[in-house]
Amino acid sequence: MADCRFVIDYPALVRHREEQARAARTRRRRLWIVLPLFLLALWAFSVAPPFGLFVAAVSAGVVFFVTIPGGTSVAPSDLAGVEGEVAVLKRLQQLPDEYLLFNRVRLPDNQLPNGWRELDFVVAGPTGVWIVEVKNTPGHVYVQPDARHWPLARRAGCGSQPSWNAMDNPIGQVRAQRDALARWLLHHSIVVEPRLMVCLSHAEVALDNAEASPVPIRVRDAVTGTIESASARLLPAGAIETLIALRQDRSSSGMQAA
Repeated sequence: MADCRFVIDYPALVRHREEQARAARTRRRRLWIVLPLFLLALWAFSVAPPFGLFVAAVSAGVVFFVTIPGGTSVAPSDLAGVEGEVAVLKRLQQLPDEYLLFNRVRLPDNQLPNGWRELDFVVAGPTGVWIVEVKNTPGHVYVQPDARHWPLARRAGCGSQPSWNAMDNPIGQVRAQRDALARWLLHHSIVVEPRLMVCLSHAEVALDNAEASPVPIRVRDAVTGTIESASARLLPAGAIETLIALRQDRSSSGMQAA
């Protein structure tokens, strides 16, 4: 199993799970209110069947409303993105012990207005330093490396005709991440050219023409195999310690919960 000492939580997912757990506890408490209604319905049937049917209908309505799932304060788009990253995280954790895994890497970058960019995953090990960018987009994706957008076909439901859409080409984004990480490492006297990968993590995604991309485009189940099967790259002395320092600097500055 990969070294996951520096993997951190996803606040949106943690908040969503806590809210769902609180809602489940609330529903269980409310169900205790419903039990006397059913006992009342049984008694009403013994008195008069029409009256019993009326009480049973009222009880069923109460059960319906008290068991409605609670809402969440997490936006669906945010939750979908986090769920995609968690799915990839589970795969990356299966890498051998020699690999060190970082997620949600907040990297200083003075070329951006806010001064930083976030990398979904950085993996360091026998095949070098990898940046893995995750996109949780469902559908059939046709990879066009030089196009601004990639054609995307989706089905809205069973038996429906596919609808055509598009997703932004992520290659430019992940290359910018590579350049930023290489600059930051060079600033710390570490010369490394990170390797890149884009992972389409949704369970209902298919790729076409992925082999035309100079950057590996993979589904989530192919991520670990791609990293392990790549040619070996010896990391320079201090590379691992410098990446760890990046995580520790983030934690000490209070940005981990961002």
